[in-house]
Amino acid sequence: MGQFYRNQPPEQPPQRDPQHYAPEDYLGKPPADQPPPRRLIDILMAQLPPWVPRDPILLGAIFAAGVIGTFCLCGLCLLLTFSDGAIPRPSTPTSSAGNTTIPIIVTATPALPTQPPFDSSKIGSFLNPFLDANLEGMQAIALEVLDPNTGSYVRSAPIVANTLEMQQFVTAFNIAQAITAPDFGCPDHVRFLVARADGSVVSIGACLKGVVILRGAALPNLGGNDLPMGPYFTDILTPYLPSVYQGLLNR
Repeated sequence: MGQFYRNQPPEQPPQRDPQHYAPEDYLGKPPADQPPPRRLIDILMAQLPPWVPRDPILLGAIFAAGVIGTFCLCGLCLLLTFSDGAIPRPSTPTSSAGNTTIPIIVTATPALPTQPPFDSSKIGSFLNPFLDANLEGMQAIALEVLDPNTGSYVRSAPIVANTLEMQQFVTAFNIAQAITAPDFGCPDHVRFLVARADGSVVSIGACLKGVVILRGAALPNLGGNDLPMGPYFTDILTPYLPSVYQGLLNR
């Protein structure tokens, strides 16, 4: 019995028809965990914010609407830019004859030139300019003479204290005279810049009209009026005046 099994030929595997072989019999099956290949559109959509829809058709419609809107906006801007110079504007508005309004032009009445205020109650009273302007102990006097050609003042060298010239002006200022009404037609031909003992500087104007007429705010009790001085003041001031002004004084 044992001899019979030993002499049997080995069994052969069943043969298959080559036409029944599947591709995986030659190439093998792909691994089950290998992901499918990614497309470019999938990569781009993965970079979008989470609130953006992932539908390609909807995204294309939104993009197309944005492009069209941009072109429309640019066209509108160009139209407004070039239409401003292309469309002529009427120079004068048209209106019917019945609605025509005649403008009324009102011209202001020119104001009369204002005159400095003056106190007429002081006219006729006497005033000592040396005391009224507090010129006791004055340190220097500079004369400014009006240039009739340029309208500006030319200043002379100052007259200092403790000199004969200063003593002459001290005497000339220290004479009381009667106050008269202001003469607005007579300009200040000369101005006296006086440095007083306390270091302050005051300006006293002088009109030359027959005599030397003092005026200015440095004389507070003058009240805006004029103070004609005597012949001594004329004699002291004349050497400092040009010839055109010397003829304005009575000598």
